[in-house]
Amino acid sequence: MNKVLVVDDSPDIRLLLSRTLKAAGYGVSEATDGDEVLSAALSYEPDMILLDVAMARTDGFKALAQLKADPRTRDIPVIMVTAKGHPADLDAARSLGALDYINKPWAHGEVELRVQWAISSIKRQKEQDRLAG
Repeated sequence: MNKVLVVDDSPDIRLLLSRTLKAAGYGVSEATDGDEVLSAALSYEPDMILLDVAMARTDGFKALAQLKADPRTRDIPVIMVTAKGHPADLDAARSLGALDYINKPWAHGEVELRVQWAISSIKRQKEQDRLAG
């Protein structure tokens, strides 16, 4: 079973994402703030992370930078989740290493589809790297 770490400071959003992913067959763990994302990723060892952009103490961009700077977590795919769908935010997320970006509110089935795509694409890349190397 693939595991997803959901990081959002809104209990309602965490609950909605967790229920959606569990119903789709994923294991889910939650963190409530960007301050917790690195330790949560190290202890849970998720296959991917859904990371909110706007959080009170440590925002998603800073948390993403921490994840990508640490060799233990830099290869975990991250999808940013936000209510601020500005093109500059999308560019910033991708430049920091985010794989994708989901705007709130999302369409029915969108979260499951993007998570499946992210995990599959990373697995394909690892297999190609293994075969090439």
